[in-house]
Amino acid sequence: MRSKRIRNVLIGLIFTVTAMMTISIALSYNGFIEAKSACVESNGTITEENVDVLALNWSVSCEQ
Repeated sequence: MRSKRIRNVLIGLIFTVTAMMTISIALSYNGFIEAKSACVESNGTITEENVDVLALNWSVSCEQ
């Protein structure tokens, strides 16, 4: 009984962490796309864009 409870708690924890990471990555990537769009809409030129593997760390340089 105790091992089933521990297993279920671990599965729930893994699911929760995976869901939170997925949401975080999706929102961060959406911010990256919005930054690029804002640069282009303001008649700027994207001079540099860096995105890491999980899109949690990104940068966009826009030159007017």
